[in-house]
Amino acid sequence: MAKVQKLNKLFPFSSLFNKFLDEYAKCSTYWYTPKARALKEESGVISDIQKTLIIIFNNFLEQIWNQETQDKLLKRLIDAGILEPYKDGKKQDRTALTRIHKKLWEVLGLLWIEENHDIIITDVGLDIIAFSEKGENPRSIIEGQIAKWQYPNPSLEHFEEFKGILPHLFLLQALQKLYYSIDYIEFELFINLANSQEDLDRIVKYIKYWRDLSKDEKDEILRIVKKIPMPQKASPQLKLLKDEELLEQSSIPTRYRRIHLDSAYQRAFFTYPHYLKDKDNNIICTSKNLVDNLVQEKLKNLKISIFKKKEDWFAYYGNPKQQPSWFTYLALSVEKAKSYKTAKKLVEKVRERLEPEQVEEIERKEIEKGIEDFYVDRLSLIEEGLKLVEEKPGDKLGRQYSTPIGPMDLLCLDKNGTYVVIEIKAFEAQDSAFGQILRYIGWIHRNLEDGAYNVRGIILAEEFPEKARYSRTGLEPLSNKYKEFIKFKKHGLTIQDS
Repeated sequence: MAKVQKLNKLFPFSSLFNKFLDEYAKCSTYWYTPKARALKEESGVISDIQKTLIIIFNNFLEQIWNQETQDKLLKRLIDAGILEPYKDGKKQDRTALTRIHKKLWEVLGLLWIEENHDIIITDVGLDIIAFSEKGENPRSIIEGQIAKWQYPNPSLEHFEEFKGILPHLFLLQALQKLYYSIDYIEFELFINLANSQEDLDRIVKYIKYWRDLSKDEKDEILRIVKKIPMPQKASPQLKLLKDEELLEQSSIPTRYRRIHLDSAYQRAFFTYPHYLKDKDNNIICTSKNLVDNLVQEKLKNLKISIFKKKEDWFAYYGNPKQQPSWFTYLALSVEKAKSYKTAKKLVEKVRERLEPEQVEEIERKEIEKGIEDFYVDRLSLIEEGLKLVEEKPGDKLGRQYSTPIGPMDLLCLDKNGTYVVIEIKAFEAQDSAFGQILRYIGWIHRNLEDGAYNVRGIILAEEFPEKARYSRTGLEPLSNKYKEFIKFKKHGLTIQDS
């Protein structure tokens, strides 16, 4: 860490602000928001998002994302007046236009787009399309996604040092304690230091003492801050500076400069909800009561889940039913647990935080984890010759196999090299299980290189009621092998067994 100039002992609150300067110099994180179109109601960006989703739904759904698809989509978006025509046909110009908008779609959790993979519209994206069909403004959906956006998340690289923060919620909490107004300098200097929900009191304290300084005293701190170089561990986003930006300052890029250049994008994103306003160099609340009620509701059962894989993050972020709560945390943790015993220990620690119906749902997931535990090393009891998909020997990649539409319980290969998706249900298989396994089969078919027309499924359950059987029978007109395409098998385990 570079040596930081200290404030004189006669400087007001010198020990506090010297501590701040040390923290500022060490901090390798900030509230980075990818540079896409700024979220402003008057700019028409939400209307353009709606139109784009409808175009993709009608013309590009399940197409492979590659240069050819990007060019076709770009032409459609230009024809629809959503994008301005590019000046020439250079590949970099064409890809830049779609890349900027792709980043916005991802930041809002509307689309899963990966090179050489299917384009997938998330449930959130489908909700926006549904609002459009009704002629309704989807602002509430976008606001929900902004409230759910978190650091760290695997769509942003090298942000592991965040300990878990919902920045929009943190901003609302800070506003509550700071008379519902924060100016731009306070936002850039202090709010951007926060990397955990637990940082609130310390950040608010800095800002309150800052407000007691004179203009000259504030300028003195700013003079020191502007000279502090970026920490060596800073993320690529923090270090990235364009040549023209470097010309405007010394040869050493600073943390202050980087955040200052990005702050307009941050504010547009985090203040988009209708109860906040970015005005006259201040972030202010337009409805104190609404903000108070929102914060109270969010904090009541708050628990931030940390995601390691991008697929898992999108399966969560793109699902409006999953929120940052103890129930979601436990449900995801039980699914990803290495064993039934591990899952049970997790649940026992925090069972009292759940509502009765949530306890029932978590217990069902525990049972399914126990069944998974039993069969993962006894796959031959399901079908002779099955083996878990492995990235390398022994890694059991096929257990809770991550996809952007949710994790598969077990993904196997049979003796003929055909993929087999196994979906486990603790009790009877509802007809919804049939739709679920078909989605996974479709994903394998479209996204794994050797998965096309080389995948089938097995539903493992205690019972198969008539509804589930009719769901499978619906495939009969397409193939007389429908019973082989999706097999039903009773797991034969009781609660005690699992």
